[in-house]
Amino acid sequence: MTLISRLVFFTDEKKTEKKSSERIAKNEISIVIPVKDNQKGIDNYLTKFFETHSKTDFPKEIIIVDNNSNPAIELKSEFLNFGLPIELKLCRKIGPASARNKGAEIAKGKWLLFNDSDCIPTKSILKGYLKADNNSVAYAGNIKSLDNDKLSKYYESQEILIPLKTYDENGNFVPQYLITANTLIWKKAFNEINGFNEQIAIAGGEDVDLGLRLSKIGNLSYAFDSVAVHDFSDGIIGFYKRFKRYGEGNRIVEELWKTDLRPTLFRPNERNLTNEILAKFQYIGLRIGYKKADKKVRKYGLQHRV
Repeated sequence: MTLISRLVFFTDEKKTEKKSSERIAKNEISIVIPVKDNQKGIDNYLTKFFETHSKTDFPKEIIIVDNNSNPAIELKSEFLNFGLPIELKLCRKIGPASARNKGAEIAKGKWLLFNDSDCIPTKSILKGYLKADNNSVAYAGNIKSLDNDKLSKYYESQEILIPLKTYDENGNFVPQYLITANTLIWKKAFNEINGFNEQIAIAGGEDVDLGLRLSKIGNLSYAFDSVAVHDFSDGIIGFYKRFKRYGEGNRIVEELWKTDLRPTLFRPNERNLTNEILAKFQYIGLRIGYKKADKKVRKYGLQHRV
C-alpha cells in the first residue's frame, strides 16, 4: 500500500556515508505477503507464481501472514507439492505494518520481497531485481494493472503504485520512498531501522515512512524489470476507499516527517473526460481521509521512529 503525493519533495540536509548491501541472490529472497480477508488473492498469487517459476527460479521461501481474516486464510495442499517452503502465520496485531514485521522476523533470507495479496507475480518478479542489483539497500519494483478497463488503466497511467521519481547527483532516476505492492529490501537494513512503524495501523503511508527511513542509511533504486500486476477489480467503491485511506496515510506521514502533504487538485497524466472525473474523485477521497486522520493526530499525536 502507499501514500499518494506528486507535489512534495523530501530532502535530507545531512550528508552521511550510506551503506552498501550485499549482492542479491534468488535463493536468499524471502517473499512476505500480508493478507486480510483475501483468500482468492493468495490462491491467485501462488497459482501464478508456480505457473511462471521453475525450481531453478525459486526464492528461499514464501511467508503469508494472515492479519485477522474472517474466515481465516488457508494454504491449499496443492501449493506444498512444488518443493518451495511456504509458511502461513497469524498476526493478531492490526495493520499490514505489524503483519509485515511478523513475516520479516521469521524470514530466513537475506532479502525481503514484499508483495500485496491483490498482486499477481510475473516471471520477471525476481529476475528484475537481479538485473537491477547495484548494492542499494532497497529497490522499488514495477506495477502494472491486471485488467484493461478505464479504472484500472487510470491507476496505471497515474503510476499510483510506483514511487515518485527524482534524480540523484548523477542524473539517474531514484525513488523517494518505497511501495510494498512490490519492493525488495536488504534484511540487515530493514532490521537496522526496526522495520515498519506499527503506529501506522492502516494500509496507507506505512511503506512510505519505511522507505524514507531506509533512504537515511542507504541508496534506494528502481527495478523496473521486476513486474507484478495488480488487481483493481474492486471498482469505484474500492477506488474511493483506497484514496481515502491514502489521505489518512498522507496526514500521518506529514506529522512524522514535518512536511506538507495536504491534498491539492491536479490534472491527470493522460487527459480525457473519464480520467478528469476520476482525478477529482481521487482528490475528494484523499481530502476526506486527510481530514479524518488530522483529527486523530491532533488528539493523540505520533512519535517519530528512527
